[in-house]
Amino acid sequence: MSKVDLSLNISLDDTEFIQVGDFIYTTHESLKREQPYIHFIGTKCLAVLKKFEGRLTPRIIDEWLLISKALDDISCGENRCDDELIIEELIKGMEHPVSWYAKHCFVA
Repeated sequence: MSKVDLSLNISLDDTEFIQVGDFIYTTHESLKREQPYIHFIGTKCLAVLKKFEGRLTPRIIDEWLLISKALDDISCGENRCDDELIIEELIKGMEHPVSWYAKHCFVA
């Protein structure tokens, strides 16, 4: 079995992705199968992350996505969480339990 190295060039508008280190987060789900460093995110997630461009790490994004999902499950759609506050806390290196975010991050 031989090994082949391939290179992939993709053109995306600045509004369609955010790059964090070697990773790319994009609204184009079809690109995920092309490159393991490409992660699909929704348009709303991309808009939130763009505000923090240059201050993010893949770990922060992964934690934010997990916390947001947990808060969505808790709220049952009644309230929405303040994603910017969550990301700010993660950037600061604060490690709160989900219960802290549930108490401090819901917007009425």
